[in-house]
Amino acid sequence: MGVVVANQQLGWARQYARFLRRVGSRSSRDLLKGIVPWTCYSLFPSLMRRSESSPVFPCSDVEGAVRAFRRDGFVVLSDALDADQVAELRRAMTLKGEDIVRRDEAGELPEWKRHGPRRYSFGEYGHSPEWEHLGRNDRVLPILRGIWQGHDFRAVGSGGDFVLPGGTLQVLHNDMSWRAAGEPIPRVLYVNYYVSDVVKESGPIRIVPGTSRFPVPPLKVIARFEPRWMKESLVTGGPGYAVIRDPRTWHGGTENSSTDARYMADIGYVLSDVPIDEVNGDTNLEQLSQGRWIAEFSNS
Repeated sequence: MGVVVANQQLGWARQYARFLRRVGSRSSRDLLKGIVPWTCYSLFPSLMRRSESSPVFPCSDVEGAVRAFRRDGFVVLSDALDADQVAELRRAMTLKGEDIVRRDEAGELPEWKRHGPRRYSFGEYGHSPEWEHLGRNDRVLPILRGIWQGHDFRAVGSGGDFVLPGGTLQVLHNDMSWRAAGEPIPRVLYVNYYVSDVVKESGPIRIVPGTSRFPVPPLKVIARFEPRWMKESLVTGGPGYAVIRDPRTWHGGTENSSTDARYMADIGYVLSDVPIDEVNGDTNLEQLSQGRWIAEFSNS
């Protein structure tokens, strides 16, 4: 076991060295500005602190939401869906989630399709057409346009996740591995939607603010030494809330100690010129590779 861990740590160190060379070759200023926090967050997380809270914005405050996203790597919106849309989405997610659990209990799911005890990703089962229409959500699109100002983009997939009562903590990670680490503009964005009151006990996602341009965390270090403030960086909210997030930002699921399942839908967006091999997660790769997607948006 010790040899395996040592090899993993050595592999991470090599990736980190490549990352530093790449950033340094592009901008020595970015390298000098970032190397201390990158290293400290990754190797000595208990020494780091983050005091700013992440405010919640109405969708109408486009400027404030974009500013918060650029600072934190995510932004929370309070009114992305109305009550009827929430009810429709909750019904669709509940039916699909119940079918996944039934298949799991019948022994029809391989182990790799679980994201932890009593935790599942809709994306492991392909595209979710039941809620792909959210890719055209006019309340959210102005904020995406502000984040990606001057860049065309596409809605390319729908998915999300859910955690049942008894679901446990998920290790901090990012969804892009080393791809696009350090780049100033995210190549992929996700919009997650809440369909119920998501409180601390419900198993909300936790997101570490300000880590969207950081290297992928060394999982063994973070799993053992993740400080309390990171574990408490919870994104709670109510029905109709949405979270626009950069998938490079460190995040992970939390324990669901409630009596209800916590569902969270998502829509994946990518820059129109992003290479397909840099797209992952809940995006619909098969359709994307065939030149098909949910919607395309000009943003010049």
